[in-house]
Amino acid sequence: MSAHCTATTPTQCQPCKNGHFTDLWNYLPRCLYCSNLCTGNLEVETECSPTTNRICRCKEGFYSADDFCIRHTECGPGYGVQTKGTQQTNTVCETCPEGYFSSSSSAVDLCVKHQECSSGQSVLLTGSAYSDTVCGTCESLANGGMLLMLSAKNKIFFNATKFTKLFQTFSGETLRTFLSGFFHAHRMRVGKIKKFVSKYILTSLKERCSLPKQREPLMDHIIDWLAKAPEEKLRKIPDMLTASDLNSMAEKLKKRLHEIKQQNPNCSLTIDEVNSAL
Repeated sequence: MSAHCTATTPTQCQPCKNGHFTDLWNYLPRCLYCSNLCTGNLEVETECSPTTNRICRCKEGFYSADDFCIRHTECGPGYGVQTKGTQQTNTVCETCPEGYFSSSSSAVDLCVKHQECSSGQSVLLTGSAYSDTVCGTCESLANGGMLLMLSAKNKIFFNATKFTKLFQTFSGETLRTFLSGFFHAHRMRVGKIKKFVSKYILTSLKERCSLPKQREPLMDHIIDWLAKAPEEKLRKIPDMLTASDLNSMAEKLKKRLHEIKQQNPNCSLTIDEVNSAL
């Protein structure tokens, strides 16, 4: 309002200047300043106009609670999103049911159904809530060298030197897929994971000083390393597990390979061929 009414003149009004507003009939001497500032995790939903103040909302990936924008909860490995978060509500997670898995932390990803091995393929690693089923053909096991990891006497536990020699015949891509699934499928103590990561993956002093303390980011380092490491490094995994006091993991790896051999009795690779490899 620029001037009150008088006995002879009506009230005089003028438009609000840029950055100011009034949203009701009023007798204010000046327009109100658009005071809402959309900073931090807020973004503009409706910009300031002569009739409305600026309206803010939480950015994508955040929800409003007690006048704060809080990041949507991520569902960790073994859990999937049951209900996606909105600007008003948080994510709702659920445990992956039997036959489904989630190997990552996400605020949007659902649990995924385990793949089914096609005809002629074998289950190399059974799927869990944390990892997908790993499939492979009988011939890929034989030709790729996976069965050569079995001892000549068909025992589960055998000499570590022989085990390392046999492991080195593993084919590269088969090895990466198998090991990634193997590490996803087994839970390890955080302290031993840290020892493995600091000893073989984050080797510089600067990297070790910033070593994560939580299981998930540590496992992310291992999975990323498995995808990129030279094959000669991957073939040393048995020794690396043992040197990191992950003896149980090493034994589980041997045991699983023994089971693979039992599940594929007709594979072209024979025990005699294994003997010759030793």
